[in-house]
Amino acid sequence: MFTIINAVADNAIGSVQFSCDLKACRGACCTMPGGRGAPVLDSEVELIEQSVAAALPYLPPEHAIAIATFGAVEGEPGDYATTCLDERDCVFVYREEGIAKCAIERAYFNGETSFRKPISCHLFPIRVEELFGATYLRYEKISECRPALLLGRKQGVPLYRFLEDALTRAFGPEFYAQLAEHLATQKKKGE
Repeated sequence: MFTIINAVADNAIGSVQFSCDLKACRGACCTMPGGRGAPVLDSEVELIEQSVAAALPYLPPEHAIAIATFGAVEGEPGDYATTCLDERDCVFVYREEGIAKCAIERAYFNGETSFRKPISCHLFPIRVEELFGATYLRYEKISECRPALLLGRKQGVPLYRFLEDALTRAFGPEFYAQLAEHLATQKKKGE
């Protein structure tokens, strides 16, 4: 582990090679079994609610009905998540050529909403936790991401580089610059 500004990070963030391979995993991270969707920050609940109208045209009818019936987000302050269908699909999942994708993100890239998607989705497979008053970034290894590990190795892309946009969005450009500098220094020392 190492510290960057006010966060503690798992060493795997710099050592794991990772690059999503959607053709191989089919968007598995959006359809994980377990009954809860993506973790949602308290500050994101209203942003998600405001994005529903933009996302609806991309969703299958059963997902739109689920949002109308159960809402887009479930839980309580400090423990929100997107709603799921059949204890698996995030309610914002639509499929394109058999690949699960995010309707909020599609609306964002089409200029229909200013919110991209929950930061937990953008940062995946990095998870952020609060431990003993500090922010802790950890790599969550799951079998569904095996294709991303293989592609990352083939392309030589470290996890932190793959997630540059997400890490910058979550923690700011200064944080990302210090993270990249620290990891580059560590790599040089290890060579």
